Amino acid sequence: MTPLPSNIAELQNLAKRIEEDADAVRVEARDKLDARRETIRTNLSERMERLESNLEKAADKGGQDFLAFRDKIKSDRRRLKDTLSERREAYGAFFANASDEDRQLGAAIAIDYAIATVQQARLAVLDNVSDRAEARMAEAPTAL
Repeated sequence: MTPLPSNIAELQNLAKRIEEDADAVRVEARDKLDARRETIRTNLSERMERLESNLEKAADKGGQDFLAFRDKIKSDRRRLKDTLSERREAYGAFFANASDEDRQLGAAIAIDYAIATVQQARLAVLDNVSDRAEARMAEAPTAL
């Protein structure tokens, strides 16, 4: 399992890469953007495989909570894939004949959505750390 500081560092690197991606959109040719997208898809697949592996390890240790969490993540992944596919088609159709202003608005919406998603993940990490700290404090013997 990856230690928390490593995950935080990865989130920081992700934020930096998001900035780089935004800058790249302004200057790179289409083929470079496609290569960047493929790299991101590969990284996402690797991350999801690691997540699956960690969930399996947790499930092997037992506990209905881990099994339920694993099932929720699998369900979320399926729903996300379906939603992204539908949105990609709708986005392409909607912006096919759109003005630059409309395309910029669409990009702003996509960026806001991405930021909100990362913020949700950030909050989930903090909630988890807080819950673990509270659980440790509850388990610690009280000094009289």
